Amino acid sequence: MGIRGLSSYIQTRSEKCLTNHKLHNSDVVIDGSNLLHFLYLNCPKQNACFGGDYNVFCDHVREIFRLLKKCNINAIIIFDGGMDVEDRKQKTRLLRAKQKIVASIKVKPSNQHRMSVLPLLLKTVFLTVLKEFDVEVVQCQYEADGDLASLARGLKCPVVSNDSDFYVMDVLVIPLTLMELNSAVKCDDGFALQCKLFDMANFLKFIGHQDASIFPLMGTLLGNDYADKRLFENIFSQIHLPKSKSMNDQHRRLQGLLEWLKGQTVDEAIDRILMFVKKIHHIEVEVAIRTSLNAYEDENNGEMNSVADLREKIVKSLMEDGLPEWWCKLYTDSNIPPWVVEVMMSHRMPYQSQVESVRYSNSFCCCLDLLKAIALICWDNQIDNRLSTLWRKNSELVFKKLTLSRMDFTVTLPGLSSVGTMKPHEKQQLLFDIILEQNVGRLKELPSKWQIVFATIIHWIRHSHCRVRSYHVDGLIVGLIYLSMIEPRVGRIRSLKRLDNNASKAKDDSMVDYVTAARNTFKFQEIAARMLSHDINYDRDIVHVLAEFQATFYFAHTLHRVLDSGLSCASPSDFYWGTFIYNAACLFKGYDRLVLAEKLFGGTTSLLFNTFQHYTDVVYELAPAHLANWTPHGPNKPRKRTRKRKDKSTTAENNLSSSGEESAASDNDIELIGNRFNLLTVT
Repeated sequence: MGIRGLSSYIQTRSEKCLTNHKLHNSDVVIDGSNLLHFLYLNCPKQNACFGGDYNVFCDHVREIFRLLKKCNINAIIIFDGGMDVEDRKQKTRLLRAKQKIVASIKVKPSNQHRMSVLPLLLKTVFLTVLKEFDVEVVQCQYEADGDLASLARGLKCPVVSNDSDFYVMDVLVIPLTLMELNSAVKCDDGFALQCKLFDMANFLKFIGHQDASIFPLMGTLLGNDYADKRLFENIFSQIHLPKSKSMNDQHRRLQGLLEWLKGQTVDEAIDRILMFVKKIHHIEVEVAIRTSLNAYEDENNGEMNSVADLREKIVKSLMEDGLPEWWCKLYTDSNIPPWVVEVMMSHRMPYQSQVESVRYSNSFCCCLDLLKAIALICWDNQIDNRLSTLWRKNSELVFKKLTLSRMDFTVTLPGLSSVGTMKPHEKQQLLFDIILEQNVGRLKELPSKWQIVFATIIHWIRHSHCRVRSYHVDGLIVGLIYLSMIEPRVGRIRSLKRLDNNASKAKDDSMVDYVTAARNTFKFQEIAARMLSHDINYDRDIVHVLAEFQATFYFAHTLHRVLDSGLSCASPSDFYWGTFIYNAACLFKGYDRLVLAEKLFGGTTSLLFNTFQHYTDVVYELAPAHLANWTPHGPNKPRKRTRKRKDKSTTAENNLSSSGEESAASDNDIELIGNRFNLLTVT
């Protein structure tokens, strides 16, 4: 929810508001969503403009949790859920969705470090690392702040988060931005992390207040997710604001409110606030204030003495909504994305974002059938229904309504209650029948952990709205082979000199092929220097087509989780390195695929080349003919800029309108989200 400006206000006065602390031998309750964003935005050597360098992020997260383990810090990660109580944050979600669209179609090599675009599969990778380190993970049904604070109070440990909400709760807070996560320091009984600790008692002394009861009201007046700050604009013209040049406007307002609220109870302050508001707005303003205060009060009550108690509470709440116990436990363990519950309960799908090209239709168009299958299975025995989704159309955010029917599928979709009685092999068969429409070919010849990945590749090729070509697939599979076979043998390569030194020490002759392939593909790991200053060298179309693959894998993996199929599945960090795959696809675009693969992998006798040929054969046998129906034209050259007519619809959009899906241009099914009047009618 957040109190705007409070975090920066406290942190700029850290010497007086915060205390130095050495964190070790302790539990900590961590805001999972906040930590995920923080670690990604501070992850070095990753390029957001290529859709996600998941292996780089995975290594970064591992380093952080090794450090926590070294200091004997027991991290408990709590994630937000998918449900929004009474839709109180709907306007905020719409605003953030619009911001994501702008970032996803504007990000490029030259500005990627200034734009926040989180890759689609980031949380999947994050959860993989948490499982690897046996970290306790809990996913709530609703916003997690209240449960997070309750657990911290019960365990008598600090909350780790950058969310300013926790500053007004009865908990100790460690701001993420003020934790030294690069190294540990020695202490009396081992190692510790240096950080800053916020204690409300110390803060009250600093600002001269007796208790913290007034803070929720202050947060409401400054504006939060529940109350529009425009309702209270007139108040700030009636109170004295400091004129210090060292403060920004938000800090001046905050400081002025702190002084103005001194010595007042909450009810007294509300009465004074209403004096500054026109009578016709009294009821509206008081309702907004009371709603916001109730939200703070709900989040600041209770104690949870163990993680087990929190899990039990969430599972019980979900079961009261009619969900089976086995599925509720999967959800609570964060095995199922939170939006699935929103689809089930509210028949709404929130906006999903990734790097795309505005020239083409939404990258999720190619896998709507998988989303429909997930919804129909979760809706149990309902024959058909409608699902409202937030969608990107060109550069606008729209509502898209999907009609769902079990009759559209060649396979019989069971309800969730029936899934619980199915055997693992029946669930796996159902999974592949949905993804591949009952045509699996030689897919079962592959190792089990790759079967969902390759089923996704085949579905992507068949249903893409952009015409997948062989160079997209070959680049993807070269990246998969590098991450799963080459890197485990030669290690992460920082320089060719280091690679050669390691190779010279190796006694195993079989290393030759791996070292050769690593040397030949070394340049795939880095973004071309020219691309950083000349955006015309950046082929966004390739990124968009690969984004379709990520979207397809995301829904296929979610379906696998919803069915609890029991099939092992590789993490995206094991096969997807956006920068590497992009560079490989660009190279394959210019040459004969097998000739280039032979050169990259050191000859036709190489195990790596034979693996590449086997993997691609499995895909090509099930793929449409157009996959290889193109002619290589030599090295990929920079494209010339061309002016596009603004009123001309793209081929991809036309294909979408003529497909079996509901047209994105239908006035009955689309509501443009772009003005204040539309926002008032969101349901």
